[in-house]
Amino acid sequence: MINLLDVSGFIYRSFFAMPRLAHGDREVAALYGFCAAMTRITAMFPNSMFIAALDSGRKTFRSEIYPEYKANRKSMPDELVAQIPLIKEACGRFGFLCIEKPGFEAYDIIATCVRKIEDRKVNIISSDKDLMQLLGGNVSIYDPMKHKYVTPDDVMEKFGVSPEKVLDVLALMGDTSDNVPGIPGVGVKTAAELINKFGSLDGLVANIESLPKSHKNTRIKTEIDKAILSRKLVQLRDDLDLELSYAVSKPKDLESFLLRFDFKSLVKKNSIALLKE
Repeated sequence: MINLLDVSGFIYRSFFAMPRLAHGDREVAALYGFCAAMTRITAMFPNSMFIAALDSGRKTFRSEIYPEYKANRKSMPDELVAQIPLIKEACGRFGFLCIEKPGFEAYDIIATCVRKIEDRKVNIISSDKDLMQLLGGNVSIYDPMKHKYVTPDDVMEKFGVSPEKVLDVLALMGDTSDNVPGIPGVGVKTAAELINKFGSLDGLVANIESLPKSHKNTRIKTEIDKAILSRKLVQLRDDLDLELSYAVSKPKDLESFLLRFDFKSLVKKNSIALLKE
């Protein structure tokens, strides 16, 4: 099995969930939290391959399409910025294949890996809703926050549609966390009803004049272009030029790396003992 890690999700959770932790004059709480999470994850999925998908910066092709994309987000705190190179090094120490692509997000790397890996089981490890559109076939999703696999029923409960239609629901409803506009006033319930009725956003566009007269439907008609734009922002790119090689992930001087920062408790974990060279 090949595990695809949404590294950014782990980084931010580690930073904001952990109390401050210093090693000398360096803050390392996010690094510790990330390594602790990877210790658990690698123990859960032994003898498998891990690909760590990383964001390469805030400027992406999406911000070129729509400059306001994620413009509402605060800059990464300096204390976290300083730990990013160490977290990337940690990925290598755990034996992960690390991939980042300028101009693209970790989601796009994961989507491209899913498309390229057709003959093996693929497991996405992420709590992000945008990746639910990839669920199905040889692709599973494990939510590390809820400690469970995401099922099609979970997707239906959250979005009111099956996984392959999540993209169009997101396009209609938008996403305030990423500053994706969507159509104002259209929430998940209305979006799901429309997509289930017309089959897709394209189906809705083709039949938009058939919507019965109402204040909300008038808004949908006049602002459908926002949904079309939003689909470009939430659609995952799966055509990146990535070179993939497949091998079971094995640690590389992991113990010495952890001891460099006095993460002795992690070394003592049974899962880490199993990872020793």
